[in-house]
Amino acid sequence: MTGPVSPARRWLRPLNSPAHAEVRLICFPHAGAGASVYRRWLPHVPRDHELWAVQYPGREDRVAEPSPPDLSSLARHVAFALQWTADKPYVLFGHSMGAVLAHETCRHVALLGLPAPRRLVVSGSAPPASAGAACRAEAGTPPEWLDERAAPGAETTTLATQALDADIDLLSRHRPTEAPALDVPLVTLRGADDPSVPPDAADGWQALTTGKAESVLLEGGHFTCFTHPGATVRHVVQAVEDL
Repeated sequence: MTGPVSPARRWLRPLNSPAHAEVRLICFPHAGAGASVYRRWLPHVPRDHELWAVQYPGREDRVAEPSPPDLSSLARHVAFALQWTADKPYVLFGHSMGAVLAHETCRHVALLGLPAPRRLVVSGSAPPASAGAACRAEAGTPPEWLDERAAPGAETTTLATQALDADIDLLSRHRPTEAPALDVPLVTLRGADDPSVPPDAADGWQALTTGKAESVLLEGGHFTCFTHPGATVRHVVQAVEDL
């Protein structure tokens, strides 16, 4: 399988699909970012792992599309698309807002009766019930995830700011519904110098699963999964191999 088929191709972008890959990593971008932000992971992903990323409306090749009405609706669309990618085991990874969305997507995967991910890995986020307030603090964060190959122009910066504002609005309005804990092993990653994630955040995340749960402290700040991609990918891959 070289890439997702309709309607999955609207939501999922295969960044690399090596022959005979055994596991698929599906990554959710943070607020304001698009699927291409995970391209910086490519040099670090093992050859037996595929790397895919979720593409939200309102950015990159979907820039003309409106933002969904709420985070749950966005997660439902992604979960529906995942049924076209169930040909091999997969892992969901989400950073910041993407962590909350990855968790919500897991819930919708279960509701649809689809194969569950082998792992849910959440990075740089408080648990869903308190993540909105933390994400609002990102409104003043410099857009470090913008394409580093060239200085962004005024139009690019404006579009990025609009996407960031729309995502923060989605997350700030998100109210997780009471639901049974997921039966999915979970790993939380936190940067040691990340002021937006409290030290006890892992406890809140671990309460959301009945599966194996563990937490990892990484060097760096909020965007350590992109500033230190090698270390982050190693922990994600190790989590899969430990199952």
